[in-house]
Amino acid sequence: MASIPSQAPAPSAASRLRSAARLACAGIALAALSACSSVSLDEPLEGTPWRLTQLDGQQVMFGADPKIDPTIQFDAGTQRVSGSGGCNNLSGGYRRSGNALRIGPLASTRKACIDADRSRLEGRFLAALEATAGYTVKGGQLTLLDGRSMPLAVLDLGLRTAPPP
Repeated sequence: MASIPSQAPAPSAASRLRSAARLACAGIALAALSACSSVSLDEPLEGTPWRLTQLDGQQVMFGADPKIDPTIQFDAGTQRVSGSGGCNNLSGGYRRSGNALRIGPLASTRKACIDADRSRLEGRFLAALEATAGYTVKGGQLTLLDGRSMPLAVLDLGLRTAPPP
């Protein structure tokens, strides 16, 4: 006598509903975890200039000439940073792993800075860069963090342009 191969019973509607609910929960959990991440693959750290907008929790005031704004740019190929402190050019190395970031040691040119406030800002900016232990990138904004994940500096993506004459 030939036997008829048995087939697994078709899943019930309730079983299909439970499976769909599990998948939905997993998707929501994954989305929530992604939202908690402070490093966005859509907003890379490297390859674009970042302009200082806040330092030690205070807004940075800019003069008329955007060419002297404090900026920094990361180069993934060389693992180097370059930019301006506002008076002098700066450069140095950096290391990044996940949201951990170490910058420095930094070197800078030694041009005289006529504006004493700008000179102090430059010194504080360089100190913040070298104290950086981590970072977040969100909404076109780079936040440099200290070892306790407290903000040191906030930089905006891109350079400011001079207003038309």
